[in-house]
Amino acid sequence: MDCCNGVGRRNFLLLVVGSLLGFVVPRRAYGFTIISEADESEIGKRADQEILGHFGRYRDQQLQAYVESIGQRLLDGIGPTSFRYSFKIIDVPEVNAMALPGGYIYITRGMLAMLNSEAQLAGVLGHEIGHVTSRHAAKQLTKAFGAQILSLGLMAASPGGRQNTGEWAKVSGAIFEHVLLGYGREAELEADELGLRTAQRAGYDPEEMVAFLKAMKVKERLEALGYHGFQGTHPETIDRVVKAETMASILIEQSGGSIEVKANEYKAHLDGLVYGAKRDNRHLRIYVAKDGDTPTTVARDVLGDQQLAWEVANLNGIKEAMPFHEGDQVKLLPPVSKGSQGERQLKLSPN
Repeated sequence: MDCCNGVGRRNFLLLVVGSLLGFVVPRRAYGFTIISEADESEIGKRADQEILGHFGRYRDQQLQAYVESIGQRLLDGIGPTSFRYSFKIIDVPEVNAMALPGGYIYITRGMLAMLNSEAQLAGVLGHEIGHVTSRHAAKQLTKAFGAQILSLGLMAASPGGRQNTGEWAKVSGAIFEHVLLGYGREAELEADELGLRTAQRAGYDPEEMVAFLKAMKVKERLEALGYHGFQGTHPETIDRVVKAETMASILIEQSGGSIEVKANEYKAHLDGLVYGAKRDNRHLRIYVAKDGDTPTTVARDVLGDQQLAWEVANLNGIKEAMPFHEGDQVKLLPPVSKGSQGERQLKLSPN
């Protein structure tokens, strides 16, 4: 697909910096839409084919089914919805998640590698569900085209045909320029609130999203770039952390029951996940911690390099001096053996 403003396929990956998380109780987001929910679903269905065609679906059926199950659990807590949702992993190393019109939600393998619990996954998916239920995509398309979207949308949603090529190019261009680049600050804040509430309603600990945002702040600082176009459309990460802490506290007080984190259950699904660029031939491996393990001892005894202690800690969202509990699932990124494209063979279970 050719994107707007002369941005072609080669640069598209750099621009797909969809929507994620900042936390505050906002007023309802701007805008209105004249697109029917039926047309919105059809537009999303067609755009879904292009997303999967461009990026590819990550080929791990068990992991796909797991992500889908968490998405459906969140929807069960919401109740009846206007759209038929799907949750798909796309084969992209960058940390990202995004939503198309009509309930098509995507998460990258790079995002899955960064998350450290099922509760964090629920928060990310809940945020994207919030975009869909608030119909942010439809509002952006209405804002971009006005009443013209009625004819463009209907023609774009119609099956193939040369006569629809130009109309679809306009709609798809707007989707990628306006929707996948972010819905705007006000809409993002609305999705933040809805996402946290959705995750909490499904029984997950909302404080896990605070931990995730803190990890994102570290990532931003190390990579010297703004995640998901924060400068343009997303609230600053530090603001999100503060607002997340406040809102998480309120939701925990309201929960009145047990809330789940499920870190070990989540990490157990990640064994073998492709990490980074495919050409690097690196995969996450899961090590089962024994009593007394810390990032330092794991780096030294399992990875064979104590200098990798910080990487072990960062990958698992903890501090370098923090001990693991016996039986904890620990994400590891084995070093690539020198002179070989293969990873170093590790002993991943305790003695």
